[in-house]
Amino acid sequence: MIKSDIIARVMEELGYTRAQADKAVNTVLQTLIETLSQGEGVVIRKFGSFEVYDSKRSKGRNLKTGEEVAIPPQKVVRFKASKKLKFVED
Repeated sequence: MIKSDIIARVMEELGYTRAQADKAVNTVLQTLIETLSQGEGVVIRKFGSFEVYDSKRSKGRNLKTGEEVAIPPQKVVRFKASKKLKFVED
């Protein structure tokens, strides 16, 4: 499923025009992006939670030269699925 599939589903379920559904989906996604970029977490009940954390400084390797390179710490978004979203295979 891609973004246009989600927009089509919103159109179908809510009776929106494509422009209205596109605006609704983009608003939700932009709100997630803005909130996470401010370092705040987002919790969507029965779906999961997004949280921002600082990754540790690590070492990598330049594949062309084989030289060791320091990778600086950075902010990373982690998603944790809710119990409802976790699927159990038989």
